Amino acid sequence: MTAPAGSGPALSHPAAADPAYGSVLALGKPTESLLTLLIVAVVVLLLLVLLLRHLIRKRGGWRRFRRRVGRELTLTRRAFGEPLRGYRRHRRGVRALARHLSDPRGGLLVRRLLDAAATALADAPGAVPHAVRTEAGLAAVQIAARPLPEPPAPWETAEEPGPQRWELPLAEADGLPQGRPRTGARIRPLPVAVGMAGDACVHLDLTAGPRLITVEGDTAARGRLLQALAAQLDRPGSGASVTVTDGVHPHYRGPRLDAVLRDLEETAEEPRETEGTDGFDESGSAGTTVVVCAAPGPDQARRLGALAASGAVVCLIDGRVAGHSWALRVDGRGRVVAPELGLDADASPLGGAVAAAVRADRRRLRRESAPRRGTPLAPRPDHRESRPQEAGESRQADETRRIPSAGEAEETRRIAVARTAEVTQVLAEAETLREETPAPGLPAPAPARTTTGSELLAEPAAARDRTTTAASSGVRED
Repeated sequence: MTAPAGSGPALSHPAAADPAYGSVLALGKPTESLLTLLIVAVVVLLLLVLLLRHLIRKRGGWRRFRRRVGRELTLTRRAFGEPLRGYRRHRRGVRALARHLSDPRGGLLVRRLLDAAATALADAPGAVPHAVRTEAGLAAVQIAARPLPEPPAPWETAEEPGPQRWELPLAEADGLPQGRPRTGARIRPLPVAVGMAGDACVHLDLTAGPRLITVEGDTAARGRLLQALAAQLDRPGSGASVTVTDGVHPHYRGPRLDAVLRDLEETAEEPRETEGTDGFDESGSAGTTVVVCAAPGPDQARRLGALAASGAVVCLIDGRVAGHSWALRVDGRGRVVAPELGLDADASPLGGAVAAAVRADRRRLRRESAPRRGTPLAPRPDHRESRPQEAGESRQADETRRIPSAGEAEETRRIAVARTAEVTQVLAEAETLREETPAPGLPAPAPARTTTGSELLAEPAAARDRTTTAASSGVRED
């Protein structure tokens, strides 16, 4: 069957059309897609709210949830603000310690407090003051005793919790009685600052215990603490003679520990054989010998312990050793503790404070050595003036260097002969007079008294006599 003639072109019309005509996609309207997303978001949010509500009810309700969220926010804020607060606290501690160490009266005040407390404890056997805390308007002396004796006026017992101590307003420190000598004790206090406890500067008396102090804990932190203690003791007016051995500081090569021990043992035997004064004279001007060393061997530690027990030296040791000692333990943040001494302080500001105090000492020394304004300078000696004999010799040398003529040479010869005759006659007369006149006996000149700088800074003789060991010290064996 054939198709009609007019149907051919009509049937082939779609095939002849544009190829894109059959590939057109049917997309949804934009409003329908946005509505779908909005519905999905609302459903998800509703599910989250229901889940959160279920969890909050399970954990105790909305009130407890709000408290917990507030606490977490507070902890987060403190954690982010702690570095800034720590830096400010560190700088405040450096300024407080530097101000105290730079004041020449600060060390004298600490020694006077220790001496006054020792005098008040004269009738309490085994009671020893070993630490001092000073802050604005108040001072406290920590005492190793069991039990703590009742303090005499103007001392008061501390009411706040902490180590047992006596407190005293700084305004009444001038009224403290002078220290009295204690039987069998001839030791001066040797306080050093070890750090800050809040707003108070903490000082430790190195001669109140076994005289063997070890610094333990973090390697870097204990090295900084040991160097700061040694720098304090090496300052003028500290009352100590410091010897730093090799190995304490990487940039300082000191003497070897064996050589130092040999010299100290030889020196310690001399007073025993002669006077038995233990290295201290009556005026107390002799300084306490301090040895600073690092990691001694077993035999060296034994020799150091023997010297410290005899009272000859005070030993500061980097690291742990066996024997009767005080141990200062420091962590990586600079917190130093000694539970047996009731010591808990921040030692991180100590290095910067000691450096500032040493710079202040140098500036003070330069000011004292420089001439004051308006003071006339001492006249310089005139080297051109000489004795007559030297003048005569110089004139003779000038005449010898000059080439004289024949007449001048003859005249010079006659003058020289005449001068020689005069000098010979004068010497003969002087010799005759010396033989005829006996020299009268002159009294021996009185020896001149020399006053040293340590005598000027030393306290009264009665204030240096104290006990040697604290009741809180212990014996430790490795």
